[in-house]
Amino acid sequence: MEFVILTGLSGAGKTRAMHAMEDIGFYCVDNLPPALIPVFYDLCDKSEGIQRRVAVVTDTRGGELFKSFFSALETLKAQNKPYKILFMDASEPVLVNRFQETRRKHPLSEAMQGSLEQAVRLEREMLRPVKEVSDYVIDTSNIPAAGLKARISDLFLQNDNDAITVHCISFGFKYGLPLEPTLCLTCAACRTRSTWRSCVNIPALKRPCATT
Repeated sequence: MEFVILTGLSGAGKTRAMHAMEDIGFYCVDNLPPALIPVFYDLCDKSEGIQRRVAVVTDTRGGELFKSFFSALETLKAQNKPYKILFMDASEPVLVNRFQETRRKHPLSEAMQGSLEQAVRLEREMLRPVKEVSDYVIDTSNIPAAGLKARISDLFLQNDNDAITVHCISFGFKYGLPLEPTLCLTCAACRTRSTWRSCVNIPALKRPCATT
């Protein structure tokens, strides 16, 4: 079983990373207390192959519960259960700006009497040991959402073709265009050239079709 522990700084993109992992086939659980990680690992491991790729998100939102993070890792190691740690990072100015834009409350802001900058610094210091033992570290300071998804795919996607999903939809123009497509192709089948000449004024038809 592939088991990934996703953690990192608040505002560094853990939620987007989790969504990207869901898109490539991971079963994800958000804000799981570290003490429950070994229990959840056992549950997924006994699912008879139903959950073979699992990711859990755990961070300082758990408050005092997060202090058991390293104890949970030691439990997994003692039981010879493999796992990987993905740590999401970003620069202090970027984190402060993201919280200001979203108007969300930092998990440690109360401990710092409401100071956002001090809360970001405190969390970075608290998570420094976690970052040092992480298998992967992604700094999202200059990575857009699409770039983060590509980075996650590079790390955990075994086959690039699994990242592409193609749906073909047949429709009639008289009913209007479907809402879903990102690419729309027009195809016309004309039995004779005279039939084609009657269709040349249709804007969507740019090139002549082959006659039969």
